[in-house]
Amino acid sequence: MGGKKKHKQAFRPPPPPKRVWVVKRRNWLEIPDDVTAAILTRVGAIGMLESAQKVCTKWRRICKDPLMWRQIDMRNDGTHHEMEELENMCRHAVDRSAGKLVGITVEHFGTDDLLKYITDSSSGIRHLRLLSCEELEITTQGLAKVASKLPLLEELEITLSFNISHEALDVVGRSCPLLKSFKLNKEWCTFSDMEDWFEDDAPSQVEDDVDALAIARSMHGLHHLQLYGNKLTDDGLRKILDCCPHLESLDLRRCFNLNMGGDLEIRLEQIKKLWLPHDSTKGKGFAAESDHFCFKWTELPDDVTLSILSRVGAIDILENAQKVCMKWRRICKDPVMWRTIDMRNRGYEVYDLDKMCRHAIDRSCGNLVDISIDHFGTNRLLKYITDSSSRIKRLRLALCKRISDQGVIEVAMKLALLEDLEISLCRLSRKSLEVVGRSCPLLKSFKLNRRTDDDYDESIAFTKKNDDALAIARTMHGLHHLQLFGNELTNEGLKEILDGCPHLESLDLRCCENLNLKGPLGIRCSEQIKKLWLPRDSIADYDFRFTVRGYGSPRKFTVSDLIGFPRIDNDYDEYGYGNYGGWCSDDSDWYDDFTKPPLEELLGLDEEDLEFFGLGKGRRRDYLEDFYDFEDYGDYESDDEMFY
Repeated sequence: MGGKKKHKQAFRPPPPPKRVWVVKRRNWLEIPDDVTAAILTRVGAIGMLESAQKVCTKWRRICKDPLMWRQIDMRNDGTHHEMEELENMCRHAVDRSAGKLVGITVEHFGTDDLLKYITDSSSGIRHLRLLSCEELEITTQGLAKVASKLPLLEELEITLSFNISHEALDVVGRSCPLLKSFKLNKEWCTFSDMEDWFEDDAPSQVEDDVDALAIARSMHGLHHLQLYGNKLTDDGLRKILDCCPHLESLDLRRCFNLNMGGDLEIRLEQIKKLWLPHDSTKGKGFAAESDHFCFKWTELPDDVTLSILSRVGAIDILENAQKVCMKWRRICKDPVMWRTIDMRNRGYEVYDLDKMCRHAIDRSCGNLVDISIDHFGTNRLLKYITDSSSRIKRLRLALCKRISDQGVIEVAMKLALLEDLEISLCRLSRKSLEVVGRSCPLLKSFKLNRRTDDDYDESIAFTKKNDDALAIARTMHGLHHLQLFGNELTNEGLKEILDGCPHLESLDLRCCENLNLKGPLGIRCSEQIKKLWLPRDSIADYDFRFTVRGYGSPRKFTVSDLIGFPRIDNDYDEYGYGNYGGWCSDDSDWYDDFTKPPLEELLGLDEEDLEFFGLGKGRRRDYLEDFYDFEDYGDYESDDEMFY
């Protein structure tokens, strides 16, 4: 009785029984016949005849059901079967439909005989697609003969089948009163067209509109029309809109003869779904060879042409592009084209680059934002640029030895919006850099490049080693990007820059050989700067490494450094008008005088300077002869007149 009490143990539920997953294998033969039929119809007629019907007895039975062949899709890539084999397959599929055929698609292998066989076998066809049926030929006569057997046809597509003409369309339109959807897709450009464009007798406008006129005459009940790559003109499109009042969708992609002039834009607004000539071709449903090339470049939209020409450069635009055709000339005179002026050159052009540049600036009409000048810049040109536009945000001066400190100081106040400045291989000192820094508070990017190849240009090494760095540190506090290629700055100058430019994100110190970044300064640079180039980093992307010759001591500095190595083109257009069969423009900006500046004007030197360099009047011919012998131009005889 007095024994110990027994403590009740807490109740613990038994662990749940382990679940055993039983995978029940499904037998696809148990799928209902209607579901199997729905799956197999997506295989296509070729896949069913060659593969699906051979899988099992059930699938073979389903594949022989006439209902499976109400729609026959014989699309293929044209490479894996013989054409005769495909035609036999198609006839067998038509036979299996037992007269119940409603829709059929034939690709690559169609013939007139096959088309007759199809229409003789069924009078209930509502959808007919003929794709790339040109090798064995479905012709105008073949389609016209069977058109009367297609009274219920509602949808017709003729794609890349070039043997079917507008005459067949007339017959089909009259014979198929229920036709609601029509697709007529062509190559928008063919090699035969290219040959035609060089002939004297160009196709007439009426010939271009023959398809459109046939549609307008006979297919009044259309709701959907696709005319990919057609040559119709505005007149043909107006006819279609007049005679097909029920149109809901209209696809005019690659119809480049259309100008959409007059009332067409307003009338096309009534179409619910519209594709215009330059709209994307994605999803068109077929592949045309002409999608991969563009021959009639004059048919490109103006904005696309402008974008392409803007990448050519100002020199090529003025000397070449604007003379191609009137459309390009009109675009090249648009002030928008001249917001950016790129006058980069190789330093040996025979054109009057100063005059070209001034003309380009005039065309900008005060909208100039970005300009790049190589080799030929002067103080006067720099003043002309800044007087012409107060919106300049980017300025690039390279190898402009005739731009001085005084010239830059005079224009600095007119560059209040400047954000990006590059000065490469120019003779500018700390004095002008300080004025620029104080006058351009928005300056974010600055490139000051002092070096080319492995020789330092001693002719510009007249400043103290840290003068550039101190000018930058004291006046350009907002910089985000700085390039000091080949600069003489030392560690002290770099410290001043890091202190004075707290927003720096990228810093290029390549070929700055007075720097020693192995200690704390190198650590500070790597921590403070996101993108850093060190003095010994690769210079493979340096623009001027192989561009300038003759740099070195002042003793080596000759007239060759100023003029470079002139290019003499045998076939340059002497009159500046291009090959227009003697046609001449009285418009003064077709510059025929860009190509013949005298030597002293080309060099920007006066007679006294030429005498200093040993190029007096008696020596100029000898200089040029020696010069071309040195460049190994062979037996080519220079027309010295172009230099005098």
